[in-house]
Amino acid sequence: MQLYLDSFGAFLAVRQGMFLVRTRHAGERAFAVRELQAILLTRATGMSTDALLLAVEHDIPVLLIDPQTHFPLAQLSSGRPGSIASIRKNQAFFTRSAEGYAWVGAQLADKVAAQRQLLQSLAEHRAAAPGFRAELRLSDRVLAAMEAELRRPPLPAGATWDEAAREATAGRYRGQEGTASRLYFQHLAKFLAAQPPAVGATLPAFEGRQKRPAYDPFNALLNYLYGMLYTNVHLAVLKAGLDPYLGILHADRYGAAPTLVFDAIEPFRPWADAVALDLFLGGTLDAATAFEQRNERSEGLWLSAAGKDRLIDAMLAHLEAPAGGPGTQWRRRVLIDHRARQLAALLLDAS
Repeated sequence: MQLYLDSFGAFLAVRQGMFLVRTRHAGERAFAVRELQAILLTRATGMSTDALLLAVEHDIPVLLIDPQTHFPLAQLSSGRPGSIASIRKNQAFFTRSAEGYAWVGAQLADKVAAQRQLLQSLAEHRAAAPGFRAELRLSDRVLAAMEAELRRPPLPAGATWDEAAREATAGRYRGQEGTASRLYFQHLAKFLAAQPPAVGATLPAFEGRQKRPAYDPFNALLNYLYGMLYTNVHLAVLKAGLDPYLGILHADRYGAAPTLVFDAIEPFRPWADAVALDLFLGGTLDAATAFEQRNERSEGLWLSAAGKDRLIDAMLAHLEAPAGGPGTQWRRRVLIDHRARQLAALLLDAS
């Protein structure tokens, strides 16, 4: 399990070899070391050095989490390599290689495939507007073409992989993924526009993807759900012995950020979209209590404490459910770990 401390004044200590959580309202609760896969802390919480040392001793990652976005801001570690040196040594070469870019292309293609599947499910939805299915049928051809292009090997037979080829491949991937994403979110917006305003009747409608800050309820949901996904992928990368800061496609744009996490999260983003759609269409979120605006200077729309609680429960349930699809009934959370281990094995084989 992940131990998530987010209540004001919560503190993590150690008693008799166990982690002990103290909160102002719920008292004390002990956790055995074997129960914890990760420790997540937000602002206004604390942790003793004894607790930190116990986590380090048992290789339990400790992440500092942004309370508004659930995005990991920093990680605390022992400084010891979490894997044999060959994995991280090869990872450095992999980030600039044709094989590395082929891996990134596959991640993006898998995302487009999942986006297509989600849109097809919306086309079959009883609430789909007339004409949505026919319009989607035309767009799906474009999405299918983008998926196929992303699966194409980055280097033609007989060509030389050099810096020019790498930059050209990165530009091609960004263009194809960008085209697919714009088309995908356009259709999500059209689908939502035809629905009754179950959530946020007096708030702006979703018109397309908007990063932080969000100004409509659906983007506010997506921002927080993506943050939860980032945390899970970050933890999977660490457990697999990979360096989260040695990415490939996102490395040139985001520098010192955990760019491998940005690359590895791509196939899983539609899971967050599906959770947001379920909550939005199901009418289980009350706009009056689930969202809040910071102040009168239009700093965007954010989830309230009650909204975050509802969203966290929904996303955790989704991650514990079977992923489905050809050949696997693994839980989604397990599949994230598996994909990270696959990459580590690929790097180890390159030794």
